[in-house]
Amino acid sequence: MASHSGEDSDWGGSKTKKNWKGDVNCNLCASPETVNHVLFQCVMARFVWASFKEALGWDRVPTSLTDIFDHWIPLGCKDYELKLFTFVIIAWALWVSRNKIRIQKCFPDSPISILYKTKFFMQRWAVLLRATDREKLATCYSSLETWVKSFEELRPHCSEDWWS
Repeated sequence: MASHSGEDSDWGGSKTKKNWKGDVNCNLCASPETVNHVLFQCVMARFVWASFKEALGWDRVPTSLTDIFDHWIPLGCKDYELKLFTFVIIAWALWVSRNKIRIQKCFPDSPISILYKTKFFMQRWAVLLRATDREKLATCYSSLETWVKSFEELRPHCSEDWWS
């Protein structure tokens, strides 16, 4: 069985072992790029998790893979499938965004674009859930959509670089 220890999830070290020629640090914040960094610690990830926390009324945000699997969605918890599905959607949106930044050097115009990507994946992949979980996901989607709309209306619209 594979370990899900977030503290050991460092592909930066394996990059150097495989003669990786590129920078092993995050393109946004220059921290060592680990799985935990991309999914939880980078400014982009922290924004996404904080947005979900606020939109869905969570009491806190996850901090690592270990935290996710030990405290957020331990095997057999209530709504396990829906919680795991939500985590996978958020993780995939962050991962795809990271790849666009890392590989294509294509930075999002705004951190809100990652939330739009997450909403897209929620809509697209909802068919994979049971009907009861789809209904719960629809409620989450609606809450997120309302929050994003409100955020967009309130944030200043300027041409400044969001990432600096």
